[in-house]
Amino acid sequence: MKKIFSELKGFVVFSPQLLANYLQENNLSGTNILKYFVENEHGDEITKSGIAIPIIGVEEDHYAFRVSVNDEKILNDDEVEVESRGWIFQTANNEVKIVGIGYLKDITSINAENSITLSLENGWYSLKIRGGNKDGERLFELNMQKQDMHPAFTGDVTTEYYYG
Repeated sequence: MKKIFSELKGFVVFSPQLLANYLQENNLSGTNILKYFVENEHGDEITKSGIAIPIIGVEEDHYAFRVSVNDEKILNDDEVEVESRGWIFQTANNEVKIVGIGYLKDITSINAENSITLSLENGWYSLKIRGGNKDGERLFELNMQKQDMHPAFTGDVTTEYYYG
């Protein structure tokens, strides 16, 4: 299973096409998009719109990511060490991309080696983020619950995901 490093102690889970659309529609230029997440309201808007979800406060290490849909579970309940609910996610290109948050300083540096791309049917999802150890590996499970329309956002953007 492919693993990536938690650059700047975090990751971002995003929909590449929708993020590119948002940046273009809001005239946000340049390759450093991390500044839009931390310096103004765009970061909150991008997150609350289900385009990009930050996973912050992560111990520096390599992590694997897996998507589970609806009632599927990758981590058993006794393997879950941290969980956060209330997130929403939307995809328009049948994929979820995950990258260490530090790569948002220069999005042209994102490539197949430093990111993970997972398949996901287009549409709206409620997202539950679960972190834990599976077979001796650090793993984040992105549990996607398919929705018919835009779900309500109740995620806590201050959640930290440190776990042993």
